[in-house]
This record gives sequence, C-alpha cells and structure tokens, in this order.
Amino acid sequence: MDLTVMNYVVNVADSGNFSLAAAACHVGQPALSQQIARLEKELGVRLFYRNPRGAVPTEAGAEFVRRAREILVNAKDLSEAMASYAGFRRGTLTLGLITSLQCIEFGSMLAAFVHTYPDISFSIRQFGTYQLLDMLTERKIDLAFLNLPLQNLPPQLSFEKLGEDRYALAVSYDHPLAARADAAEKDGEAEAVVSMRELKDERFIFHQPWQVASELVLAACRDAGFEPNIVCRSGEPTNSIYMVQGGMGVALFPEEEFRGRQLDGVRKLRIQEDIIKEVGVVWRKDSESPLLTEMVRFAKEWSRLV
Repeated sequence: MDLTVMNYVVNVADSGNFSLAAAACHVGQPALSQQIARLEKELGVRLFYRNPRGAVPTEAGAEFVRRAREILVNAKDLSEAMASYAGFRRGTLTLGLITSLQCIEFGSMLAAFVHTYPDISFSIRQFGTYQLLDMLTERKIDLAFLNLPLQNLPPQLSFEKLGEDRYALAVSYDHPLAARADAAEKDGEAEAVVSMRELKDERFIFHQPWQVASELVLAACRDAGFEPNIVCRSGEPTNSIYMVQGGMGVALFPEEEFRGRQLDGVRKLRIQEDIIKEVGVVWRKDSESPLLTEMVRFAKEWSRLV
C-alpha cells in the first residue's frame, strides 16, 4: 500500500468516477483501475461499488478514504516541512482559482513564483468562491485566490487582500444606453455614466448564485430600490458577453473583463455607484507550512507592484 494508490482511491471517492479520477491524477484509467483492484485484493475487501454511472464507496471504502485522507495530509505536511530545509527547492501546492484574476495579474505572478522556485509544482482547480472555501475547509486545496464574499469567512480561514476592481455595465450596441456611450466617446469624455436606479426595468444576465459577483450585483440592485429581472445566469463571462451582444439583456462585469478582451457589439458604461470586488488569497490557519507561507508572502509583495 503506497501513497499514490491512496491518492487514487481518494480521488475516485471525491469524483465518483474512475475516468475523472484518472484525469485528475494524470494517469490512464486502466492503470488506475488495476492499482485499486490490486489494493482491494491485498486488503481482502471491496472499496467501491461499480455501476455504469460511476463508483460509490462501500462501508469499508468510506473508512479507507477517511483514514487515507488523513495520511495524505500528514505526508504532504511532512514533505512541505522538509522543503523548508531544502530552501524551497521542492514541494507541491494545490491552488484554487476563480475565473477572473486579471486585476492582480495572477498568471504573471505565478510565472514569477515558478521562476524564483523552479522545482515547485502546482495543481490548479477552478471553481466559484464558495466552492473554493468549502474545498479549503475540507483540505482538498492548500490555498485559494478568490473574491472576498459579502458574508464573513469561516473562522478557521485567513484572508489577505491583494487587489480590487470596479464593476461596469455592458449593453448591446443597439440598446438605448449605447447612444449615451457613443455620445461620450464622440465628445471626448472618458466614459458614459449610468446610475443603478436607471436599470430597474432592464433584463439582467447574472452570474451563478455561488459566485460573489452575483451577491455584489444583487446587493447593488436592492440598494437602488428594485429586484432585478434575471433572464439568465452564467458562470462564464464569455457566455454572458455573447448574450449581451445578442440583445438578451444587460450585464455587469468587473473592469478587467473589458480590458482583457475585444468586445465587438458591446458598449460599456461606468456605474455611478461603487460596486467593487476585493480579490485576495485565503488559506487555513492551522495548515501554515513554510511553502504556503512563502506563497502568501510572494503574492502580497507582488500585489504591491502591480
């Protein structure tokens, strides 16, 4: 029994599927299945019920997963502790990311960290803020780069702000408000401005409920005195922009979405009221390792430079 096979079993339990687990472990599905079957034979118990839809842990399997998860966490903590003696020459961090991190230039930051510590490796998982917070508390990731939620963080987590971004309104080129944006551009003004109160009769394309962006925009609408008419929700900014282009409704995006892509057929207006997202890094207070601490320190230093 080794740590690699333990990790295979835990990933199958988490995903409920051998193929998904194999992809997450970067191994072929037949090899993963064979290793788990060999382990079951060695232990003399079945760990999973197999069915056409995937795999479900048996009672013995659930107990194995619980204990294996503890062993893997302890082994990782030990590895990271030893990395401090090696001057961060080795180590692995599992990062959780939201989709929009341009305001802190996350890609460049990670590249700079790898350049500084070339033998550090990363595993990246991309989800919404609340899913990432759950994954942190469940020890499925080491730290996360996300939006600060409106509600309080769980007490066992620490947050360090790295940057922020304002929200702006996107409308289709033939929307009545587009004329205001065109006029501002023609007159040489920086941006056209719209108040949230003017949007009470609009059809909105919203983020998904588990994204902080949805909370921010909903709160802004309610502060302006109305409940938004949400005609569609999408967790992907690209899909939302397509729907704005098609005239399905209006949407609010952080400024970084407008800077980071060509928005043909879309006009941008500045929101008069402040709708600001705070971006930062979150980690568990009880799992600070030398490598994790250095990653947080590096991110803080980077945020002062961008």
